[in-house]
Amino acid sequence: MMGVIVMETVLTNEKDERFLELVRELDRGYYERIGDELSKYDQYNEFTKPHVVLLALDSGQPIACASYRVMDEDSVEFKRVYVKKAFRKRGIAYCLIRELEKLVMKDDFSFSIIVTGAHNVPAIRLYEKLGYHLTDDFGQFIGDDSVICMRKEFM
Repeated sequence: MMGVIVMETVLTNEKDERFLELVRELDRGYYERIGDELSKYDQYNEFTKPHVVLLALDSGQPIACASYRVMDEDSVEFKRVYVKKAFRKRGIAYCLIRELEKLVMKDDFSFSIIVTGAHNVPAIRLYEKLGYHLTDDFGQFIGDDSVICMRKEFM
C-alpha cells in the first residue's frame, strides 16, 4: 500500500544539488536498462544552458523533477522528467509538467517539445495524456530510431 505523500514543489534551476542528484539517479537507471549506447547523448544532457527546474519534495526530500530549457523565442524543450521508483504511478510527473507548462504559457512560448526513448511506453503515454503528439526529429535526433520527438502547441 502506498503511503501518504506530503508533497511540495520548489522552483529552482539546473545548479540545485537536489536536482542534480535526481538526474544522476535517472541517468544510472537509463544506463542499467539501455547500456553504453546512451553515451552518445552525454554532451547533449550537460547543463550548458539555463534550465527552469521544478522539484517535488516529500517531507523535504526530493522525489521527482522536471525541467525545461529555452530553444528559441517560440519554443522550449522539456527535459529530465524523473520520479523516484517508490513514488511512481501517482501523477507526480504529470503535475510537474503541467506546472512548468503554465510558466511556459505565461512567458508566451508557442510550443514545447520533449524527447524520450522510442520504447519508453510509460513516458510516451504520459506525454500523450498531456497533449503531446509525435513530431519530426530535430537536431542530433534526426535519423535516430532509438528516440521519438513529441510536440505540444500552446494556444
